[in-house]
Amino acid sequence: MERGEALQLFGFRAEANPEEIETSIEQKLFELKNDVIQKYVVPVLLNKKINQIQDLMVAEYVLTGKRSSTPEINPPVWNENPANRIDLLEQYEKQISTLKLILMDSITFQQAHKILQSFILTQEYYMVLFRIMFNEFAEALPEEVNTREMINTGKLLQALKSGEPDNKLTWEIEREIARIEKIQNLKAVG
Repeated sequence: MERGEALQLFGFRAEANPEEIETSIEQKLFELKNDVIQKYVVPVLLNKKINQIQDLMVAEYVLTGKRSSTPEINPPVWNENPANRIDLLEQYEKQISTLKLILMDSITFQQAHKILQSFILTQEYYMVLFRIMFNEFAEALPEEVNTREMINTGKLLQALKSGEPDNKLTWEIEREIARIEKIQNLKAVG
């Protein structure tokens, strides 16, 4: 990638001074972080986001050379085997919170890229474990399911800790199972 192309990716048509470049990179990275934290819980969509930032990673390097001077980041991998549903949800909530904190602390697109890969692995592991742990629930009808509308795992965790889920929460569990099935089918097709 040429310097001119890298500048265009960050919104500059001509030469820019290093301070302007740094500010633009920081702004785009901040927007990415907020976008991911607020919206993305579907691995397919996270993969699309990763593909979008790969060019930004290269452009960032071309413009700043940060890659060689940036500390290595190693997001934690969630590979614990939960004993029950409560463990599953507690482990998932902890992992997602940790990844969000690490993402917010990231200072380059390269670091963000690596964290997004961990988000994908976490979501995929969660989906497999959720289907295993809640296997006695039926799937909701597919037309009732939006792949972006994930169950509120915190609310489900509270309900499980205080007893069994009520009818509304049972319906949400069924929708979550159908959502996961739909996402896994998207991955198989894509």
